Amino acid sequence: MNVIMRPACNRPEMLYLSLEYELKARKYYKFSSDLLTIFVLDYGYDDKILEIINQYPYKKYVIKRDKKFGLSMNILEGMKEAFKHADDYVIYIEDDMLVHQTYFKFIDVLMSIVNFNEYSVIIGYSKGIHNKDGNFETPTANVNLVHKDHAYAAYAPVIKKTFFNEYILPCVSSVFYRNFSSREKFVVELGNKYKDDARFKYRGNLIRKHNEQAGLINRLVDVAFIQEGLYTLRPEVTRVVHIGFYGKNRPGSLYGNSFEERLNLLRDAIINKKLYEMTSTKQYNDYEYFSTKLDEWDGNLYVK
Repeated sequence: MNVIMRPACNRPEMLYLSLEYELKARKYYKFSSDLLTIFVLDYGYDDKILEIINQYPYKKYVIKRDKKFGLSMNILEGMKEAFKHADDYVIYIEDDMLVHQTYFKFIDVLMSIVNFNEYSVIIGYSKGIHNKDGNFETPTANVNLVHKDHAYAAYAPVIKKTFFNEYILPCVSSVFYRNFSSREKFVVELGNKYKDDARFKYRGNLIRKHNEQAGLINRLVDVAFIQEGLYTLRPEVTRVVHIGFYGKNRPGSLYGNSFEERLNLLRDAIINKKLYEMTSTKQYNDYEYFSTKLDEWDGNLYVK
C-alpha cells in the first residue's frame, strides 16, 4: 500500500480538473502499487469540494480540519498522516496540478530501473526553456531522459518514506508552524549549517526566502544530498502542469461567477495557453501545457 496525498484549498473547479487528469492517467496505466488517496482539507472548504471528492471512484478517506491550519501546517501534518499508511512513498498532488496520462507509467517505470536507496524524491515536473517559437521546451528535449539532481518542486512529487522520516519529520513542529518569523528563523538556522557548501541552494540573499513547506523540503533535499548522496530524479520533459493562478493572482472579472463558468474559463485558459495572461501579479511564468512528445513516448527511460 502507498498513498496519494491531495491537499485542497477552496478551489473546486481546480480540484475537479486535477482529479479529472488523475483519473485519465489511472485508466491509461494500472499502477503496480495499491494506492489509498487521502484528501486533506483545510478549514474553510465548501460543500462543492466534498461533492467532487465523493465522486472520486478509488479508495479514499478525507481529513477535515476543524480550525485553520494554513498552507505549511495543513500539508506537513497531512504528510505525517499519509506516511503512516504508506509502505514506501507518498505521491503528493496539490489541487492546482495536472498530471499527464503517462504520469503513473513514468513513475512506475522509473522506480523499476533505479536503486530505491539512492534517491529521496522523484519529481514529475521539469521546467523547460522557451525557444524562439515560444514553445516551452527545446527542440532536442528527450522524452526518455531523466536527470539526477538535488532540486525539488512541489509539483506532484513522489516522496520516499525513509527520506520523510529521517529529514522532514524532525522539522515538523510547532516551532516551524508558529508564524512567519519563526519559520524564517528555523530555515536560516538550517541554512547556516550548510551555507558554505556549494551544493546547498539557499545561500546569500536566498537564505531567508521561500520558507513555507516547499522551501523547507527543498533545503532538506540538499541536506540529504550532502550527507548521504541522495539525489532527486526529474524528467527532461515534464509530466506535470501547474495551473495555480488563483490566490493573490486571482484575475478579477475573468474568474467567473459560478462553478460551471469558472470551470469553463479554466479549461479554455489551460488548453489555449492563456493562464499567464490571466494572472495579475505575473508571479509565475511556468503555465505551459503538455508537450506533444509525451503522446509518442515508447515507455522507455534512462537516467543521466
